[in-house]
Amino acid sequence: MLTKFKIQIALYLVAILAVVFLGVYLWQTRPNTALVIIFGGVLLALIAGLYALIISTDRKLTNFLLNIKYDDYEAHYSATTGEKSQYELTSAFNLITGKFRSIRQEKEAQHQYLQAIVEQVDTGLICFDEQGKTVLMNRGAQQLLHKSHFPNLEFVKKYSPALHAAFREIAPGERTLVKLIVNNQMLQLAIRKTILKLRDEALHLYVLQNIHAELEHQEVESWQKLIRILTHEILNSVAPVVSLAEMTNSLLQEPAANEPERQESVKQAVQAIQRRSAGLLHFTETYRELTKIPQPQFEPTDPAALAERVLLLFVAPIQAQGVRVEKHYPALALSIPLDPALMEQVLINLVKNALEALAETEQPRLVVSVAKTPEGAVEIAVADNGPGIPDDLLGQIFVPFFTTKKTGSGIGLSLSRQIVHLHRGSLYAASEVGKGSCFTVLV
Repeated sequence: MLTKFKIQIALYLVAILAVVFLGVYLWQTRPNTALVIIFGGVLLALIAGLYALIISTDRKLTNFLLNIKYDDYEAHYSATTGEKSQYELTSAFNLITGKFRSIRQEKEAQHQYLQAIVEQVDTGLICFDEQGKTVLMNRGAQQLLHKSHFPNLEFVKKYSPALHAAFREIAPGERTLVKLIVNNQMLQLAIRKTILKLRDEALHLYVLQNIHAELEHQEVESWQKLIRILTHEILNSVAPVVSLAEMTNSLLQEPAANEPERQESVKQAVQAIQRRSAGLLHFTETYRELTKIPQPQFEPTDPAALAERVLLLFVAPIQAQGVRVEKHYPALALSIPLDPALMEQVLINLVKNALEALAETEQPRLVVSVAKTPEGAVEIAVADNGPGIPDDLLGQIFVPFFTTKKTGSGIGLSLSRQIVHLHRGSLYAASEVGKGSCFTVLV
């Protein structure tokens, strides 16, 4: 069945042909200029009508696509004819623009929602594009830095060269600390960087947190722990010295009747005082050594190869104790900047502690693993299935001179953590009583 639109086209074509044939016939039978002009005008009108009818759909489609291109979804399309296909086409256009309009409204609502969250969080957020232009600076960053806006990254340099250098030097996924004085107050900012990909453009997002109060609290706790341990060690050495000195003084006050016995007692007391004084001097020298760690000399190093060298040093005790060693290394060799000598000392301390913890363990097992984290850092872990560390002691094992061993000095883990910190990494411990411990180096 023919549609109205097709019938209209057919009528236009028939009318055009009729006008052409009639005009030619009349020109041949009785030429007349006026008739030519009349027939020519009618013919042009019919052709124009046919053209308008044909391109009406194309015009609507063009307008529709242009509206989408320029994000104009408010247009409404209506059929210019009674043709059913025209109604179906305009209805489809209206449906699509309505969908786009709903999507845009939803995106705007989500944007406002996320913007509200970003503005309300206490953490400072600053984002720059690839050219260094500021894309975002939330209220948390404004309040933290007492600065309303940075037009671009170079303006940060005028505000604080240290903050600008941190932004420039920090790598994605890394964390660094920067000290700032803002409004006569000390800020210790923990800064972390993330790269966001948006429409083929890299956005550099910096997260800023003032951890000054937390660091002060931790510092006070660390000093308190250190002072307790130093006091304990010093008193353990000084108290016997004082007691022996008093005893020696009493012996010297006695009558000389038993001179040989008195001299022998005085000699033994002086020797004991000498031993304890030497022990106290050694303790003090050891404490001083903790502050004299050399700066790392970085070079590309395979952490798995480093772990292998350390395990080779402990072949004899491992075999003597019957320890089963498990190794978990990446399939492809890694290469990261380390000081091999210093990091080797860290792993020696960790493996040595693990073997000592396994001394009385049935079926002892030592697990050494190297892995790359999703953030791009490298984890070196040393785990054992020994007795574990009680929770009340786990928080003190990195304090200098704290030890649970009868013969330990208590500086190994503290020294190891300082070395790892010099590598801009971290050393942390996890333990469960009865199941074992795991020490992890993250660099």
